[in-house]
Amino acid sequence: MEKNIYGLLNEVDTDLTEYEELELSSQELKQHKQRIMMEVKNMENRLDKGGRRKGKVWMKAAGVAAACVIAIGGAAAANPVLAKELFSDVFGKLIQNAQGEKYEKEDTEMFTKIGENAVAIQSEVEGRQDEGQSQAGESYVTTVEQNGVTLSISDVYCDGYVLYYTATLQSADEGLSQADGIVIDAKDGRSSQIALEGIDMEGYSTRPFEKSEDGTYVSVQQIDLMNPTDMECKSVDLKLGEKQSIVVDWSIWNLIGHKWDQWDEQGEYMLTGRVDGEWHLRFPVTIDRAANETFDIGKEENGITVKSGTKTKAGLVVEVELPDFRQEPYNDPYNDPYMGICDSEGNFLQWMNQRTDLHEDGTSVMQIMVLYDGQKDLTFQVTNKNVKDLDDDLIANIGFEVP
Repeated sequence: MEKNIYGLLNEVDTDLTEYEELELSSQELKQHKQRIMMEVKNMENRLDKGGRRKGKVWMKAAGVAAACVIAIGGAAAANPVLAKELFSDVFGKLIQNAQGEKYEKEDTEMFTKIGENAVAIQSEVEGRQDEGQSQAGESYVTTVEQNGVTLSISDVYCDGYVLYYTATLQSADEGLSQADGIVIDAKDGRSSQIALEGIDMEGYSTRPFEKSEDGTYVSVQQIDLMNPTDMECKSVDLKLGEKQSIVVDWSIWNLIGHKWDQWDEQGEYMLTGRVDGEWHLRFPVTIDRAANETFDIGKEENGITVKSGTKTKAGLVVEVELPDFRQEPYNDPYNDPYMGICDSEGNFLQWMNQRTDLHEDGTSVMQIMVLYDGQKDLTFQVTNKNVKDLDDDLIANIGFEVP
């Protein structure tokens, strides 16, 4: 290309006054982000089939996603020393990386809550050994070194619905150590490999590693446990209700370093170095249900029922029964209204995860997980986004109290 993509975009004459300004709720923004990330992933797959090196399209989106998750907010974000006291050393580095930048309030709130409840991996492994939970002959690898690159697991969190872990990367490679961020080059169409309880899982992309002041690289990863699927995209029952812990196998390969503020002639992030290899880690995560508390709600409005809720250390899971919104009186051709849980001031709680069991008749049962910080009076709100010319798009506004 004679001109990079950014130069071409700068030449486009666009009249932004033609477009209507839309105010999106917190939940709407979350849903749009999820759809955009999925589309980027699909674009990545299509480009790979066309013969281009996989991962290029994903890099920018992944870099932005990583930038969003490293802000841990509040007093901690304003004081890196305090951050290291409140959270682990890795969370402290993540907070330091966020200094001087503006990141989304949603991600700040989420990772503050996760950081408060995360457990150091060393304590996790030692605790299992002390309690005799590890099986005979079972071994864990929480740090691995290959080709001058050392990868370590640092912190873990799991409440049975979602699993987070932090990782630290150190590189002796001169080129790689000059990067602002390190991404994983795709292998066989995947940016990493995740196995839970020995089952190869599908749909997990590894976020980039961001550079810290001390030269190490850190990242936070998330695994969905509410709707896990295998490599054939089939739902997997991990039988988590019967287990006290879960074993994670994580493999990454072929590391690529980039400058986030420099681009090559093709408009792609400037390459600083590459180290090929494969790094495999295996570590246990205790499913911490100590704070999990389930309570009945049983409220209905306009064919929608809020059945129950479950509090965890970081989240609130609400189970709802939903009608077929394609039918009267909703008339939504896509059976896809906006849904969210808001506090007493009308602020939507951040959407963390979900599971939907769709029935043949179009009705469904959905479990919605939101970030929770002790709010008592909440409302499950459903609005119609796909039907035009409505005087009132509100379908249901079901208030409930969390004990």
